[in-house]
Amino acid sequence: MDKQHWMDVLPSDPYTILTTSTLHTIHRQTLTMLYQPIIGSLAFSLYMTLWGDCEQNQLNPAEHTHHSLMLGMKSNMRTVYEQRLVLEGMGLLKVFEQNNENGKHLIYDLQSPLSPYDFFEEPILNIFLYKTVGKSQYSRLKSFFMRDEIERKGYTEITRSFDSVFKPMTSQQVAEIQRSSQSEDLMTPQDKRILKSSVNTKITVKNEEFDYQLFLDGLSDTFVPKRAFTPEVKETICKLAFLYGINPIQMKSITMRAVTDENRINVEKLRIEAREWYQFEHHDQFPHLVEKVQPMKHRQATKKEPTTQEEQLIQAFETISPRQYLKEIAGGAEPTAADLKIIEEVMFEQKLLPGVVNVLIDYVMIRLDKKLSRNYVMKIASHWARKGVKTVKDAMELARKEYIESQQTVQNAAKTRTGSRRNKPIRTEIVPDWLNRNDDVQSNDRPNQEQNGNQEIDIEEERKRLEQELQMFKRNKKK
Repeated sequence: MDKQHWMDVLPSDPYTILTTSTLHTIHRQTLTMLYQPIIGSLAFSLYMTLWGDCEQNQLNPAEHTHHSLMLGMKSNMRTVYEQRLVLEGMGLLKVFEQNNENGKHLIYDLQSPLSPYDFFEEPILNIFLYKTVGKSQYSRLKSFFMRDEIERKGYTEITRSFDSVFKPMTSQQVAEIQRSSQSEDLMTPQDKRILKSSVNTKITVKNEEFDYQLFLDGLSDTFVPKRAFTPEVKETICKLAFLYGINPIQMKSITMRAVTDENRINVEKLRIEAREWYQFEHHDQFPHLVEKVQPMKHRQATKKEPTTQEEQLIQAFETISPRQYLKEIAGGAEPTAADLKIIEEVMFEQKLLPGVVNVLIDYVMIRLDKKLSRNYVMKIASHWARKGVKTVKDAMELARKEYIESQQTVQNAAKTRTGSRRNKPIRTEIVPDWLNRNDDVQSNDRPNQEQNGNQEIDIEEERKRLEQELQMFKRNKKK
């Protein structure tokens, strides 16, 4: 576990779990059938463990340590922490932190999941569920939560109102209550809370790349009045822009088609128009996070053409999607569904940007001989996410540092075995120049002259491979 992780939370750190709403069977069904395919079994297990804590301490929330969570889930602190982040991102958990002389204390406010209706109305969750389980299973899940609509045509509602059933209190009764009780009796103390039937917390998307003001400026108030852009409409537009990669100009025409005769924006129509636009542009496919490229604000700020090979590689990582990068390094072959699923999971759960993911792919491919291991990828991705890596350059620097440290560990271990295994050759890795830059460790203590020659050949081959990749990137950029 890395140092950054230990700074976030320790097994000995106490936490208090509470919820402002009651959780019922329908919530368990929603979590199991709709949320679990997206968040995974470990995050689901953490939610259910916290739910169990709430049920045990309904009247007075008890204090626990994170070590108890580790025991309850049979997991280490890293896993508990990472899955907590997943629950936060999905709007299922709110976290509050306090630091004082006694150390750190956390409050976990467990949120109820969205109702089935709200879940299927949520564009991001709805699409991700579809992509995760496939068309057939998606249809079965949706059917489970559907109910037949009963035709009410010809019926007249005759439901009675409250005041038609109950008589109002007289002024004498009200005065008697006021004399016999204090007004505070009718109020809830500030240090207490009353449970609510349900509090749905939707997922939030801070789509900083979408210029909402530019989008508004492109719309004429004559066709779409500003009052039509309610908070719900704005939230939906930002989510759809994130999900489908829609720019402000494209969103303008999509929004115009969702305006009603009353000059209001129909949110459901807006979702349909955005989905149909995407499917038309991408041949009936649903969106993939792996299709996105590095946002402009997180690219290396250079207006001139890159001069060094590393600058060229940075530009390539920034201007190509992870899916296309996998395709390029495979010689043009389409990436496997398993590899794409790993990368999309990294981007969704760890919130790594596309350019950073490209560096991650390259680094893992180097270390594991052109293979993508999910556990290894997730281990590095979670580390980089906690480090707050946003740029390609920072990702390359961190990968370089990790590589040097790992090589030093291998060499130190090899030295301790020199006496008993003197003649056994030491395995060497083929590494690109960007990973080996400023690495003095590699130039020292080589096993023998023959191995040194092989290493030079390997590096030369890797250099040629990188040059070929850069040429492919340039050709794709011209298309």
